[in-house]
Amino acid sequence: MARNRKLIIMTLVLCAVTAAVYYRAAFFPFCVMDDNDYAIGNAYIREGWSLNSIKWAFTTLHASNWHPLTWLSLLTDSQLFGMNPMGFHVVNVLFHILSSALLFLLFHYMTGAFWRSALVAALFALHPLHVESVAWISERKDVLSAFFLTLTLLLYTGYLKGGRRRVYFAALAVFALGLMAKPMLVTLPALLLLLDYWPFLRSGSAPLAGAELSGAKGLNAVSTGKLLVEKVPFLALAAISSIVTIYAQQSGDAVAPLKSIPLLERIANSLQSYLLYAGDLLLPHDLAIFYQFAPVSAWKAGGALLLLSGALFLAFRKRSSFPYLLTGLLWYLVMLLPVIGLIQVGAQARADRYSYLPSIGLFVIASWGGADLAARFPKLRGAAIGAALASVLLCAIGSSLQLTYWKSNVTLFSHALAVTQEESCLARARMGLAYDAEGRPDLAVGEYQEALKIDPETSSVHLRLGIALGRLGRMEEAVDHFRAELRVRPRLPEAHYDLALALHKIGRVPQAISQYKEALALEPDDTSCHDNLGLALLQQGNFDEAIQHFNEELRLNPGLTQASSNLQFALSQKSRSAR
Repeated sequence: MARNRKLIIMTLVLCAVTAAVYYRAAFFPFCVMDDNDYAIGNAYIREGWSLNSIKWAFTTLHASNWHPLTWLSLLTDSQLFGMNPMGFHVVNVLFHILSSALLFLLFHYMTGAFWRSALVAALFALHPLHVESVAWISERKDVLSAFFLTLTLLLYTGYLKGGRRRVYFAALAVFALGLMAKPMLVTLPALLLLLDYWPFLRSGSAPLAGAELSGAKGLNAVSTGKLLVEKVPFLALAAISSIVTIYAQQSGDAVAPLKSIPLLERIANSLQSYLLYAGDLLLPHDLAIFYQFAPVSAWKAGGALLLLSGALFLAFRKRSSFPYLLTGLLWYLVMLLPVIGLIQVGAQARADRYSYLPSIGLFVIASWGGADLAARFPKLRGAAIGAALASVLLCAIGSSLQLTYWKSNVTLFSHALAVTQEESCLARARMGLAYDAEGRPDLAVGEYQEALKIDPETSSVHLRLGIALGRLGRMEEAVDHFRAELRVRPRLPEAHYDLALALHKIGRVPQAISQYKEALALEPDDTSCHDNLGLALLQQGNFDEAIQHFNEELRLNPGLTQASSNLQFALSQKSRSAR
């Protein structure tokens, strides 16, 4: 009973401290980077729960991913809170708190080590490198995946200790849900094998000394064949998820072709990124929302390869005395593998959010290694405890500081520019988006124009500049930039739609109608486009076609009152003209 009370108290303390650090995230706005796709600008998310939006969540490859559970989670936020960013942020924080608590209970359940498990969970909960995953609404998939990962591992541990097959199938089901939140969990079958080695000692290769030092009592050793067969259902789900993810990213043109970034450059960047993530976990500094991809020199890549190889060699050599070294290091390396950059998605070299789950492996090494050091050298016990407390405190302070940059889009991207010293088209374009989000289109125009001086052909900059010019009433200039965007991306429905709106406002109605139709040919379910096309057709006296578009708009979303009003007006106008 006393032991359970101790667990409950530590869990509550962990939750309270994490909430105290992250509460301010509730007051942050939507981020101009990706939150438009994931929340504020997504018509299905704005719709909330409906048969239409639920069907979309399970069938869409929007944002170059298939993660229906993430979409359902965001739909629920919209249903409960409307489009108030506070509700979305609070849910992110709650999932992060819950995952941190489950992580503590998981490692305690696996190893019986109370303080070491608490330190792993505290570092996970409070590390500054994790702020991006929690404070960014678009990263709901991160906090969801952490929840499902820890829950899967808890169930798997329960199965190993209790032997009940229904618990095994429950773990498999939860893993499937996790893959539907973020496919990065495809590495979980490898993690299960690592945990079989340590702390479960099921492989029979870790000696008793290693078990005693690690705090794990171990389970019955089984054959390698059984260990592998046991993972086959998990591996099958991971394989299916991988195939779907690759298809989704390729269909969304998110994967950079080898001719744009050669394989050797990707490998060099991946090797360096492994070290940079580890360095930021050890000493977090100059953290930014975006790190532009740049070629890595051969000597840096070679040095990174030597260091990583040396770390693996040391962990393997010391596996008998320190089995957690091998498990922790491989946890880190394997979990990062899908996002390390060998398959290049986007223009980033790396991203803080990618370290969210892989970092657990290095936290295990730090926690168990510190405890082991104190056990072997009792005089260092006080220093080890002090170092652990100091690391948790410094992480809490660092996260609090990092969170201040997320209070507005301008502070977020200004900080990113300052720490990365990046002078690129994308960096300037993001600053333009930040100013746009704060209702300062005049400053946004300046940033977009600077971006185009660096690279006149970068996708979306002409589009965003056109939108900002439109807000300033400079419609003729806006039209020119929308046309320039379409020269770069002729099949972009948003560019056709925005061009149509601009043409409509300056009275070029026939041209506007043509562009509305181009947009609908590319995205036939756009209700706003149907509505505005209907209004333009009304102006031309084309009542029948206008009525068709208002009807289609209502078919797509029966709850649109404005569409219903427009339809009634069109019907009345048609009736009046027929008299």
